[in-house]
Amino acid sequence: MTMLPFTAEWVAAFHEAIDADLTYRAAAAKWVWPVALVLDPAPEYGLPDGAAAHFDLHEGRCRAATLVAPSRVDAPFVLRAPYPVWKRVVTGQLDPVMGVALKQLRLDGSLATLMLHANAAKALVAVARTLPVTFHDLLTP
Repeated sequence: MTMLPFTAEWVAAFHEAIDADLTYRAAAAKWVWPVALVLDPAPEYGLPDGAAAHFDLHEGRCRAATLVAPSRVDAPFVLRAPYPVWKRVVTGQLDPVMGVALKQLRLDGSLATLMLHANAAKALVAVARTLPVTFHDLLTP
């Protein structure tokens, strides 16, 4: 069964997948900061306020994951992007670190730290790509 990204179901599944992924665990063994992923408002897809997911990541594990209002995001690392960019990241068409470098993904947080842990970021996105998703723009009315 597929799920929509940036929903409570997706956040819970992503949390479980992070903890089960040994490749992520090894790549992120030295990552100790929470991360938030923020979807910009997308009224055309039924998300007029956008959405955000907060992941309490620590040494290769996800201690907690929650869906939050974008205005309530307070993680030290926040990645923000419009819907088409997130879709490209999740489908493997855009590398997240390259997306930050090209300013397609906006980073609130230390770029230097992110670059030092680029393999952890890529491993996290690889985990996201294992989730069975249906994108909002592909739903039939």
